[in-house]
Amino acid sequence: MRRTMLALGAVLSLALAACQKQDTAKMEQKTEGEICTQLAAVGAALEKTAALTPQSTVGEAEAANKELGGSLKALADEEKKLQELRLQDFRKQVKTFKKDVATVANSKKLTLEEAAGQLKGKAQPLLAAHKQLTAEVNCSPAKP
Repeated sequence: MRRTMLALGAVLSLALAACQKQDTAKMEQKTEGEICTQLAAVGAALEKTAALTPQSTVGEAEAANKELGGSLKALADEEKKLQELRLQDFRKQVKTFKKDVATVANSKKLTLEEAAGQLKGKAQPLLAAHKQLTAEVNCSPAKP
């Protein structure tokens, strides 16, 4: 009975994680599109700044500077949003695994082998999230 409940819980958790992962991927894709839009806006603002001539007025220079500053801020905001989205899944997996470890630690009748067996499978989503996060930020492999 207990194993059935654990298996049912694991299946339900995987199903929920799959749905959340799709939503996160869509949100990441949308945010990446916004970043591209903001990069284009920064490019346009840079072109306006570069087009200033000695005959340009101080007002035109200030307007170009203000537009560039606004574009850069909007770009930074979108980049921050993307970073948070990418970290969100990893943080959820860490939280879930910590709960799993606490649950196993409270089962005083388990042997170390049984506890390790239970945790090994539960660590896989966390390891996958870590691998994905590392790939997304282009990290070099850790040295052993």
